[in-house]
Amino acid sequence: MSEPQKWIDGVLGAIGSGATLERITPQDFTKNSKLTRDVMAKFLCQALNVVNSQMKNMQEFESEYEKEMCQALDTSKQFMEEAETVKAKSAVEVVDLQREVLNLQRELLTEKNRQLEELKASVVESVKSVGDTVKAEIKSYSGAVQQSCKTQSKSMNLKTVVKKVVEEQDRSRSFMVFGMKEEKNENLHDKIETLLLELNQKPCIAVCRVGTGGMDSSKARSRPVKVTVESSPAVTEILNRAKLLKDSDQYARVFLSPDRSPQQREERKSLVVELRRRVTAEPGKRHLIRRGAVVTLSVGENAGKHT
Repeated sequence: MSEPQKWIDGVLGAIGSGATLERITPQDFTKNSKLTRDVMAKFLCQALNVVNSQMKNMQEFESEYEKEMCQALDTSKQFMEEAETVKAKSAVEVVDLQREVLNLQRELLTEKNRQLEELKASVVESVKSVGDTVKAEIKSYSGAVQQSCKTQSKSMNLKTVVKKVVEEQDRSRSFMVFGMKEEKNENLHDKIETLLLELNQKPCIAVCRVGTGGMDSSKARSRPVKVTVESSPAVTEILNRAKLLKDSDQYARVFLSPDRSPQQREERKSLVVELRRRVTAEPGKRHLIRRGAVVTLSVGENAGKHT
């Protein structure tokens, strides 16, 4: 409890019970026989001491407040000085950057002028060289025409080879599905995805029916399906697993094969004819197509990979 509060409680206690600071009057002091001159003098001395103590505390507070204000002003002044220093330094850095940009622009302009001069000199030299070349070419026009015909023939052969290579690369990412029943308004993509799930494969695919026939034809036969995947290894993996389909009730009559060119299909057809001939002629032996040829194996011999 503070000293002023103690003094107030002492005075109210001397006046009597029920006395409060808000309701106290001068008559409460004069009519109370307990409040003699000595008691009042004592309370007065105590009040002076309390006032004096509070004034000292106020002076100390004002002194401390003034000290803190001076420190705050000094800190603010220091911040202002530092801000001015940073501002001046930034201005210098901006000027330096502008100067550097101007130097770079000047160097760039110089380099462009140099390149332009070199280009002019090259054009002049080229024009002179072209004039000499035209004169020489006119003299050998007949020979040049003959050579051009030969070159054109070679170019056509090169285009054919390139086209063939591109087609082979495209086919290496595709395979054919035979025996997949064709239906009206079929969702061919989902049907092929379900088929590949039987082989534990789930590649990204593009599918389409190829050839003539189909549901809109009078022949009404199911056309083969061409399936394209993202890579050649994916095709190899799927074809290696294709033998699993023969154990499936749903896909036992479906088989997969590489996407062959017309020439490869004709060669394959000839190999199949030869294979059937050997099977008929030598039923006791194993016959298969391997690496583009019909191979006959003795019983127990490993067949290895075949196509």
